[in-house]
Amino acid sequence: MPHPLVEGRKLRKAYGLQVVLDDLSFLVSEKQKIALIGRNGAGKSTLIKILTGAEQADGGESQFYPLARVGIVEQHAVLPEDVTTLEFLEQKEDKPEWEIRKLAATFGLHADHLAKPPAHLSGGYQMRIKLVAMLLTDPNFLILDEPVNYLDLQTLILLERFLQNYRGAFLLAAHDRTFLQNTCTHTFEIERGKLTSYKGSVQEYLEFKQEQLDFEIRHNKKLSKQIAHQQKFVDRFRFKASLASRAQSKVKHIAKLRTKVAAINTALATTKITIPSPHFVAGTALHTDDLKIGYGDFEVASKIDFEIVRGEKVVIAGENGRGKSTLLKTIAGRIPSLGGTFKWWHRANIGYYDQKTEATLKSTDTVLKYLTRMAPIDASSERLLMMAGNFLFRNDDLDKSVSVLSGGERARLCLAGVLLHEHNVLLLDEPTNHLDVETTEALALALKEYKGTVIVISHARTFINTLVDKVFEIRSGSLRRHMGSYVDYVDDLVELMEASVVEQLDGTQSTSSSLSTDQRSEIHTRVKEHQRSQQRIDKQVTKLDKEKSEILAYFFENPTDYAPAKATRLAELNTLLDDLEKDWLNDQEGIDQLRDELDG
Repeated sequence: MPHPLVEGRKLRKAYGLQVVLDDLSFLVSEKQKIALIGRNGAGKSTLIKILTGAEQADGGESQFYPLARVGIVEQHAVLPEDVTTLEFLEQKEDKPEWEIRKLAATFGLHADHLAKPPAHLSGGYQMRIKLVAMLLTDPNFLILDEPVNYLDLQTLILLERFLQNYRGAFLLAAHDRTFLQNTCTHTFEIERGKLTSYKGSVQEYLEFKQEQLDFEIRHNKKLSKQIAHQQKFVDRFRFKASLASRAQSKVKHIAKLRTKVAAINTALATTKITIPSPHFVAGTALHTDDLKIGYGDFEVASKIDFEIVRGEKVVIAGENGRGKSTLLKTIAGRIPSLGGTFKWWHRANIGYYDQKTEATLKSTDTVLKYLTRMAPIDASSERLLMMAGNFLFRNDDLDKSVSVLSGGERARLCLAGVLLHEHNVLLLDEPTNHLDVETTEALALALKEYKGTVIVISHARTFINTLVDKVFEIRSGSLRRHMGSYVDYVDDLVELMEASVVEQLDGTQSTSSSLSTDQRSEIHTRVKEHQRSQQRIDKQVTKLDKEKSEILAYFFENPTDYAPAKATRLAELNTLLDDLEKDWLNDQEGIDQLRDELDG
């Protein structure tokens, strides 16, 4: 029987008149891997703050049992710059160096990272260090509040793999359905201050919830028909003396039936976002030529050459600190370039969103006042209300002060403010941070239907898989196109990271190698691209070979027929197959050269 780790009993919390937790109770036991879900403002972060002691409940109590060893990632802690990463981790917990190095390697922290001060590493690597520092304390219950908001994709994948194999329990709030689905075996949902516990994944829970709702709707329809039938008798005969007693009996039966009608929660609106689409005109949206980006004298990336076609949906991927946000700010005109050029379509109307957009919120604003202030001068009240409704601000919500909104509600409001304008280009830097699962997915669908151009930075895989057509990655100080889908990109990344971890744990990477970790990753990525190209060529060759065989079979069976079209096509097929064979060999030559670089 699993031992209990933490229990909440009748927890209550309100902010003014808004009740967030209403007599909420739960129990978490050993090895439970729990996804904490709920709408923005439902109380997920509030519950976690109460458990971690950051806030006090207004009523009820929470209790950690003696067996619980709680691990919390100090997301905003400042890391030192006067000691190496290895020394910092040794100070956190009295563990042998080999054990620290082994745990660090599972999060992609290699010898060159451990030798540098943690403050000198990129944000993604700093978050990995914080995760390792927390795990060195041997916790058996982790509390993770939106950890993916602060992680790049590489770190998120490493954390996901760790949580899949983790033997302890955890409570995890996150907006990425893929991440929750891949890590959690139980689901807690907070809705209207109450908590529902379900033994199963988020997807299984949502399917169960929909089945229950469908059943209750069918049940209510059946009862409504019975009530209507009984009511007809009552309305017709209640004042007829001979049937009055029977009519009264029917009234009692109707009252009994009404008690069986299930209360269906219709007040929680479904998110449906509509983004005004511009008139679509084919052509190039953005072209860059030898673009160099950075701040002052500090160069982040250079030799950036790419083209984006109007209407395309593009993701800029890569580790934190490599220049994704810098690139977006540069092409948005927020900061100057350090060299080269970029040119937008002359009619480009650019909308820009990042986490600093929240700075446009004022404490004196209500939801409606903010949207009115951010809207174009000619925006109608109907348009304002429609956009507010798109992001679930309706009725009394419009009069809410922004000071009482949750992080997710504030993010929703700022996005609504940007999308009120009829932009034909949207540059979005982490637009899903703090959004709940449903709003994140509704935003992806809305952006997919939007006819304008979208360039986005995000690590939310469900969101990106739904949205993007093209993947660019910033790596090794430049930008490169990933030839494949975002799913392919993630698969390649996982394969490279697993190979890197194995090398580090087995000590197979030569310490005398002149290649850095980034250079080795870049070479592995280019090898994978050549291999993917060969796979595509093989499929084309198979298809063309089949067509060639059919034409040859025709000529064999009909040697006297005059068929110039078939003869011309046969010659075309021979040329195409020769070209494909050359392309395949060129790919193989590229693979061999890259492997020589790795071995050399």
